[in-house]
Amino acid sequence: MKLNGTHKFKAASSQVFKGILNPAVLQSSIPGCQSIEFLDANRIQAYVTTPIPGLKGPYGIVINITRVQEPNFIELQIQRKGTGGSVNGLCQINITDEAGGAVLAYDANAELEGPVALANNPIGQGAVKNTLATIFKNLDNAIA
Repeated sequence: MKLNGTHKFKAASSQVFKGILNPAVLQSSIPGCQSIEFLDANRIQAYVTTPIPGLKGPYGIVINITRVQEPNFIELQIQRKGTGGSVNGLCQINITDEAGGAVLAYDANAELEGPVALANNPIGQGAVKNTLATIFKNLDNAIA
């Protein structure tokens, strides 16, 4: 599954960057997120549920922060294996300042196996993009 897109924030890139790496802000921004915590300086564990029938969860997801260039770039590796299938993904996030706020651009590629692979279709990709739009809107409100 390949996903990419942009979101315009009201806040500056430094605030967006810090919000993305703040567990409390992320937890409040992600629909269905039960908890987020740092396992160490470069790994985050999140527990989430989804609205997708047959894949509700909760699921534990490990997010590795593989590269960081504050306040403009974050690369995340997402890993999840277990009930419902597996996800192995890489996401690059670029944040640039523009007039009126920062623009976040993301480019992600995920390999899906098992039941979760059913999401790799136009309807599933649309649901993921809608969820991302909600996350970005919530994140924008949380850091504004």
